[in-house]
Amino acid sequence: MKKRLLAVISCMLLLVCMGCNSSGATSNEGGKGPEGALTDIVEQIYDVHSPAFGVGTMEIDLSDADMVKMYTGLDSADAVSEAVASEAMISAQAYSMVLVRVKDAGDAEAVATDMKAGINPRKWVCVEADDLQVVACEDVVLLIMVSSQLSDSVTSQQIVDAFREVCGGTLTVE
Repeated sequence: MKKRLLAVISCMLLLVCMGCNSSGATSNEGGKGPEGALTDIVEQIYDVHSPAFGVGTMEIDLSDADMVKMYTGLDSADAVSEAVASEAMISAQAYSMVLVRVKDAGDAEAVATDMKAGINPRKWVCVEADDLQVVACEDVVLLIMVSSQLSDSVTSQQIVDAFREVCGGTLTVE
């Protein structure tokens, strides 16, 4: 009797665990983009395609309006719950990838539009990013800008394609 009860309980627990989707796979249901910390999502993107030069990733302090503007192009972080930037370690290389998680996935398109309109592609000394895209996967917005002079190493399209792969093949804003 105890063995049967144990078997039934084990089966129920297995079904519950399977229903929780604890596999770590990304899911686009319910307005949620890729799961996990944004720094982990950056690493997943780089696992698919990484620039051939050194990059560093850092969290963006959302309480610092100047920092928010410089990295995201946004005048306000009110719609944002977290943000990270991954940039070239050598500042003479115009490369910046920014991930922003919005509080409400319904705001992703507006945030993406504001980021694209507000970002300064000449924020570096002596170099400019002329290859720029902003896309989203539910509640995660990606801004990628890079100089076309680095196209033998990385393009914005390669990073967007890597992000799409991390998102399970679908972007909600392109």
